[in-house]
Amino acid sequence: GGGRDFGSLVHRLLEWAPFEDDNRGASLEAMAAALAPSFNLDEESATRAAKQVEGALALPVLDRARRAPRVWREMSLWFPDGEHLVEGKVDLVFEEEGQLVVVDYKSDAITEEQVLEQAAHHAPQLQLYGRGLSQALGLPIRERLVLFTALGRTVPV
Repeated sequence: GGGRDFGSLVHRLLEWAPFEDDNRGASLEAMAAALAPSFNLDEESATRAAKQVEGALALPVLDRARRAPRVWREMSLWFPDGEHLVEGKVDLVFEEEGQLVVVDYKSDAITEEQVLEQAAHHAPQLQLYGRGLSQALGLPIRERLVLFTALGRTVPV
């Protein structure tokens, strides 16, 4: 009911879910139910994933993304960093006032007491991706956020 497969389902739903949908809850539940078997997940996991995504889509940061002139979801990224070639996938990037906002989704079942520690753990990845995105798009990074879908909370890093 959790782990990597559950996180992959949450990511897929956040990638494919329409930002503007008057019947979002029902749409997400149907999409999650249809996708869950391909991730070896049961109906209960599908329902839980849909609820997490519904909560995430209601957060202020997603409202900001809805209004953005440019938005990228699950964006593949390759860029040189010193002598290394970095390859990654950025969950959400959007442009806001000529700057970029980078969002990383985490679906782990953590407690409020673990939020800051977990956000700090993921900060280096977001900083690295921010450098690559800034290089690629020629825009500065405005903000880097970890979005904890299970808690419905974002944390700047």
